[in-house]
Amino acid sequence: MKVIYLVGMGRSGSTLLDILLDSHSRIRALGGVRRLAHYARKHPCPCGAPSFWACEFWSKVNQGLHERLGCDLTTLDVHARDDRVFREHNRTLFEVVAQVSGVPFVTDNSKSVIRLQRLMDAPDIDVIPVHVLRDPRGRAQSLRKRKQQNYIPTFSYSHRSLRLYFLLRNRPHIVVNYEKLAYAPEDQLRKLMARLNLEFEPAQLQWAELPHHNIGSADVFRKTEGSLIRPDDAWKKIIPPYMKTIINLIAWPGRVANDAKERRWGLD
Repeated sequence: MKVIYLVGMGRSGSTLLDILLDSHSRIRALGGVRRLAHYARKHPCPCGAPSFWACEFWSKVNQGLHERLGCDLTTLDVHARDDRVFREHNRTLFEVVAQVSGVPFVTDNSKSVIRLQRLMDAPDIDVIPVHVLRDPRGRAQSLRKRKQQNYIPTFSYSHRSLRLYFLLRNRPHIVVNYEKLAYAPEDQLRKLMARLNLEFEPAQLQWAELPHHNIGSADVFRKTEGSLIRPDDAWKKIIPPYMKTIINLIAWPGRVANDAKERRWGLD
C-alpha cells in the first residue's frame, strides 16, 4: 500500500487532481485527511450520502478503525503530537481504506508541509509526494474572489514553495503543473500514471460520473458541469498589469524554486 500525498497551496488544483486519481480503479482518494473529524461530524459525503456515517464506504472504514484501534472517524488522532500515535493512527487509516477498497494506492490531499514531513519520517508508511503547483497570479485571482486579498497570499506562496523545495529537492517526487493539467488533462494524466507505474484509464476523464468520497471535494462538484475541465485563467484579463508585476515580484523566490523542481521532477 502506497500513499500519494498531494502537497502545495490551496486554490491550486489539488482537489481536482485528487478526484481524477480517485477515478482510477486502483486508487482510493481520501481528500484532506487532516480534516476528517470535522467533515465526519458536520458534512454529507460527496457521494450523495447525507452523512459520513450513512456512506457505505466510510461506514466500513469506521468499522475497521473500531476493530483495530477502538476509535472512530471523529476520534482517530491523525494530528497526534506523539510520533508513535501519529504513525499508528495514520498508517491504520490508510491500511483500512486500502483493504476496504481493494486497492494498492490511497491519497491524502491535506497539502500540509509539516504533515508530509511527518509521514515521510514514518518508516512503515510508503509516501509518494506529489507537488501541485499553479501560476501565482492565477492563485492570487482565485483568492481575490473569495477573500478580497491582493498581495498577502503571494507571500505565503513563496514561503510554502521554498519550504517544499528544501524538503523535497533530494527526494524522488512528482511535480504536477495545474495549468498544463487543465489544458491537456489526458496527456498529463497519462504521464502521471506512468510515473506511478499504473495504466491510464479513460474513466479518469469521466470523473463526474463516478461516486467519490474525497473529504472536501464537494465544492468542486458544485462548481462544475459534467467532467469537462476548463482552465481557470480569467486572471489574464482581470488582473491589471501593474498588479501582475507586483505579484510576480513577490512570488519570484517561490517561482524560481518551483521551476527548478519542475525541470527535474515534472511530468514533461
